[in-house]
Amino acid sequence: MLMPLVTIGIINYNCLKYLEKCVDSYLNQSYQNIEIIIVDDCSTDGSVDKIKELEHCHKNISCIYHEKNSGGPSQAIQEVIKQARGKYFQWIASDDYVNEDAIKKFVDYLEKTNKDYVYCKFNIIDENNTVRSRWNYSLPTLNEMVYRIFTNCSGVIPMNGLYRLEFFRKKDITWSVYRNNEYSCDTINSLNFIKNGMDYGIIKESLIYYRLHQNNYSHNIEHRIKTSFIVYDYIIKNFNEEIYFPAIDWKNSENREQLKNYIIASYFYKKITDFLKLETLPKHIKYSITKEKLAECVSAAIEEGRVYICQGLTQGDTLRKELVELEKSYNNLLL
Repeated sequence: MLMPLVTIGIINYNCLKYLEKCVDSYLNQSYQNIEIIIVDDCSTDGSVDKIKELEHCHKNISCIYHEKNSGGPSQAIQEVIKQARGKYFQWIASDDYVNEDAIKKFVDYLEKTNKDYVYCKFNIIDENNTVRSRWNYSLPTLNEMVYRIFTNCSGVIPMNGLYRLEFFRKKDITWSVYRNNEYSCDTINSLNFIKNGMDYGIIKESLIYYRLHQNNYSHNIEHRIKTSFIVYDYIIKNFNEEIYFPAIDWKNSENREQLKNYIIASYFYKKITDFLKLETLPKHIKYSITKEKLAECVSAAIEEGRVYICQGLTQGDTLRKELVELEKSYNNLLL
């Protein structure tokens, strides 16, 4: 049986403590036809010496070294996609690792189904590699995924499963960064890929060990708020409003574009007030931010909401009264 080459991209920044365990989890795979590309994002903790040692000891390991820190994993993922020689590829952060049969199971699935991408459940581990919980995932349709992301503003499927490289070559796409925001990339790219017709599936096993610690991006409240409204913006610009606001009778609306602007501005207002009340924040960050800092964080979101009000006010009188009242509410948000 032919074993197609699989490219593994390991993204490292100051993770010397966990790097070797991640690499070993691929060197010890039951599936053997693997090339590993380690991308170091200008680490300062001794990682580079360890990576050079690994490259010297293993013929299937090659490395890319950044001369300056890129600010997130996206540049490294783009480089892996560009340099990958495998039929399939996966990228992973160097503080995570995989089950010894993960690649075999991923490849078997993609070979049998001809899908573009397969993901799995996650084991959530602490800094001592102890499994603390598990993240389960479903198999949503495109519309379900868009709606759930718009409603909860978080990713619906994980993005570090196994990809068919041909999908990226045929569509001429790569890993993208929207509005220069690294923190939203997993969610934005899941939307971009499904918009481009990615056919995806799931293996209902926990094959990836994901490390949750204080350095994870999602713990930063300022980035969390900013990212939420960037994701909203991407969905609004790329998907039909009937998908993310399905309860609205769009087809029979008197002034659809004005209604759309009013509904979006109202939705933003609700989300902003929730943030100001700390209602949407996880417990681990809810009590670590001052009201002054919170107000600063939502100011950009307030301006984004105003844009939709202004657009709506130029589109006739159908909802003018409602838009004027909503504008007054926006003016009072930070009083």
